[in-house]
Amino acid sequence: MKKPVTLPCEQQTFYNDNTVLLVLLLIANVYGTNFVQLTQNNQVKLNSSFVRIACDGLIFNDVYYEKETLFNRLGKPYNLVMHKYSGVIFFSSTLRNESLLDFGITACHVDKKNCIEISGIPGGYAIAYDSDNDDIYFGGHDGIYKYNFQTDKADFFGEKGKSIWGLFVKNYLYYIEYPSQKLFVYKDKKYVELPQAKNTEVDIFFISKNNDVYFSNNTALMKNERGTKDLLFLDDQLVIRQIAEDEFGDVYFVASDGVYIEDKPYAKIKKIADIDQAFGLTFDVNERVIFSDKDSINRLNPSQYRDKCYNFLIENAEKLKKDPENALKWAKELLRTGYL
Repeated sequence: MKKPVTLPCEQQTFYNDNTVLLVLLLIANVYGTNFVQLTQNNQVKLNSSFVRIACDGLIFNDVYYEKETLFNRLGKPYNLVMHKYSGVIFFSSTLRNESLLDFGITACHVDKKNCIEISGIPGGYAIAYDSDNDDIYFGGHDGIYKYNFQTDKADFFGEKGKSIWGLFVKNYLYYIEYPSQKLFVYKDKKYVELPQAKNTEVDIFFISKNNDVYFSNNTALMKNERGTKDLLFLDDQLVIRQIAEDEFGDVYFVASDGVYIEDKPYAKIKKIADIDQAFGLTFDVNERVIFSDKDSINRLNPSQYRDKCYNFLIENAEKLKKDPENALKWAKELLRTGYL
């Protein structure tokens, strides 16, 4: 039996080609059910079996992935840190305290999908992981705290009365004070201002596996390469929200419009993912990308339709946005060129 397809121009046509319907289903899922509507619950019968391709995932670094929402209904989840040994992701988010907005730190088990709020950290915002000692540190309105894995609570660690904007651990513990945005390091049992950053306001501080140092503030993203005193300006347009690194030593930068990576050796960054209102990034035990937007935390999983969806999204998205009434013509062109 022929299947009806409703086009956006309200012209009804009947098609017998299941593959055309598959392409239209791709279009429908990318641009919403109001764009193209298919019968039988958006399923297409191919070779006596039903196949549904959504193509509503994400292209990340030139590879298409399925997007899995891990946790939602969150308030701008920042500072994602994955504790790979326990499968728990830590993050800060905005919380409403009566009529005021504040920050709090939450721990969620990625597989069990359960969450707890880490108590005892007023205005908990900053998070850092010490991989050498398997310790997690938090920062809030009243100093630095250390996570107790046995009690799921935070114990006070230091800098009483200081408002902590950012934390980082590699060989030493670093923190950024708010509102001065000064960078301090814990050495010889005391906190001292880092000499290299005395004349620079710092919003984010990061040291890579290669021991390259990255600074970010509201005017620029900078890099101090290992073994040099030269300061490279990687970008002066974006406001960076988080810096993360994968197991292979690639450094990622999260901005409000997506994710960027360092474009070596050109001393600049390039965009590798479009994410509206991105806030954070980390990696799970299998090196799968976990990212956050304004109200959810999501994971990118491999897709069996990786090449099909990638080609469809990259080569036809702009055409479809500009001229939706010609969707069917482009679908047939996809067939002719052999993409699907």
